[in-house]
Amino acid sequence: MITLYDLKSLRTGSRRGLSLHTWKVRFALRFKGIAYTLHCIELEEVEATAKALGAPPTSKKPDGSPHYTVPFIHDSKTNKYISNSFDIVEYLDATYPETVTMIPPETRVLQGYLAEASYAATWPFITSLRFGLLATSDLTPATLKWVLTNRPTEQLELSEKDKREAWDKVKNCFGEVAKFMKDEELFVLGGKVSFADAALFGQFASFKFFWDEDTTEWKEMMQWHGGRWSRLIEAYNNLPDVEVQPALE
Repeated sequence: MITLYDLKSLRTGSRRGLSLHTWKVRFALRFKGIAYTLHCIELEEVEATAKALGAPPTSKKPDGSPHYTVPFIHDSKTNKYISNSFDIVEYLDATYPETVTMIPPETRVLQGYLAEASYAATWPFITSLRFGLLATSDLTPATLKWVLTNRPTEQLELSEKDKREAWDKVKNCFGEVAKFMKDEELFVLGGKVSFADAALFGQFASFKFFWDEDTTEWKEMMQWHGGRWSRLIEAYNNLPDVEVQPALE
């Protein structure tokens, strides 16, 4: 069984979890049909938990010290801990070769670059757009306190004009990907799902934490680029759910 570690929220069931990077792994696990359980921890517990379990750091802090983030997994089949969404999905490809390959070797660099570039292009705007929603979201009190304490001091809630401009920039960022995709093809690689799709899906899954189906923002997103992203989400939802709900957590 795969245990996937994510950030805790006030949500339950399959709506638990918060990190867009963890959603990439959840996307891959569902398309692969690999059962997993989601174990959610507070943001302030991530480093201590990863160290205690032996999960590797995902990067380095500016001072050169190791930086620990979610997601990381434990695979009871191999008793290994793997961190970082890209590395986790590569591991799943290698360890479960009977499942769909999400990162074909010949596409590795391009997929990794698309995932990083799409995140870097959109996330500054999304961070600002969701700022005014933090207090009314389903963040746990501990996570909310951490975010408000550690947010950039210059970050302020956007005016309505600035919000619209920010949304236009987010839409255009996804449009830069969509313009290279054929209308009749669902996935970045055409008829074959891959990590690039997981990266794009992960962003929208995390957006939904703040803008659910009833909001104007979500309804507009689902109409972007001919409804392409709505179809991607539908493809994920139409697959059997492989998340095993724990009895207690």
